[in-house]
Amino acid sequence: MKKPALLLVTGKWWPAAARLALALVQQGCRVDVLCPPGHPLLQVPGLGRCWHFSRLDSLGRLRAVLGHGHDYRMVLPCDDEVVAQLIALHEQVPVLRSLIEHSIGPATAHATLLQRDRLLVTARSLGLDVPEHRHLDSAQDLLFWFREGHGRSVLKRDLSFGGAGVRVVDNLPEAEQAWQAFARPQRWRSLLRQWLVERDPLAWWSRHHPGQGQVLVQRFMAGQPANTLMLCERGQVLALLSLAAVETHGATGYATVVRRIHHPAMEAAARRLSAHLGLTGFHGLDFILDPDQGRAWLIELNPRCTQSAHLAWGDAPSLAAVLAARLRGQAPWPVRQPLGSDLVSFFPQVPVGQAQGEHDVPSGQPALVQALAEKRWPERQWMYRLHARLRPPRAVTRVRHEASALQAPVAAPASDLPPEAPGACG
Repeated sequence: MKKPALLLVTGKWWPAAARLALALVQQGCRVDVLCPPGHPLLQVPGLGRCWHFSRLDSLGRLRAVLGHGHDYRMVLPCDDEVVAQLIALHEQVPVLRSLIEHSIGPATAHATLLQRDRLLVTARSLGLDVPEHRHLDSAQDLLFWFREGHGRSVLKRDLSFGGAGVRVVDNLPEAEQAWQAFARPQRWRSLLRQWLVERDPLAWWSRHHPGQGQVLVQRFMAGQPANTLMLCERGQVLALLSLAAVETHGATGYATVVRRIHHPAMEAAARRLSAHLGLTGFHGLDFILDPDQGRAWLIELNPRCTQSAHLAWGDAPSLAAVLAARLRGQAPWPVRQPLGSDLVSFFPQVPVGQAQGEHDVPSGQPALVQALAEKRWPERQWMYRLHARLRPPRAVTRVRHEASALQAPVAAPASDLPPEAPGACG
């Protein structure tokens, strides 16, 4: 039987791409990758073709890879800038439109996927709990915001993730400072740092994307961060996984320790948004759980795979396994090493010896474990080391989030995938 072919694309150095690729390979998929050189993803055994981004023409490299005719069933973007590039190619290259729509969703949803304000307006129109927010066209909009009596707030820039491009502010001067940092055109010094020091292959292309200067202000919501990752097909949710953040990298950063939960409001929001937008592929919803009222406040959508797609328990296959099964037209294969606890510490976000609950270290993959545990490839280069010596990076502490109502382990709902579902995902 011919393996279903997928193209996984990432321009960032996050470990999630490697974990997703490994899960898909183990579930019988052929996984080709487009990534920066030195990425841990390249240590996944059994990969198909591997390409590297061109730092001067990242969009051209993505177009060339997709144009080679590899019979891809889907493209799996792992960061927001790649989603933006897929949408740009959808507009520029008609022959790729069907593949891209089978990867992220229809053209009618594309603007909503990239604009936080538009997504939240849509969610509110569907009756979902959304914090009060406003798109900012100028610093004067911030003046009106605080004059209306708003207190602690959050400023967010489009095309940012993992806590970057997010600033919590307590007053108008702090908000104006954040606005100036987010809304102004990227300075050459910052661009060169991203391009030469961070080795970001999409930095040169992203500098002209209109989303770089789009900023919204949102009422700060106190509570526990949570996320629902869903696998969709033409608006239908095939499977989903909801996690509450027990610990995060900084106050607004990514989760390092999570707890599997079942939250009806989060799952209902995922199904309602997916159906309305006609989504396909992996999409993640970020929430804040109100500890007093039990409400789930939707704060944003990530139009890509997040870091939990590979997680599997004995009673619930991973979302990666559900996707592979859908493409093969068969039931998911048995879980190789199911997690034994609903409390999970991500590796390498949590170092060995510091885990809470079960540590998510890939079993039987010494080369991948070593690559994930090492410093990122750019950090091992002389230019990064010199820059870090001249301008030491700020230390970020892990922040603890707890809600007593979520302490008991709760079984996640089973996948919606029927035992012998047809391979209709592309």
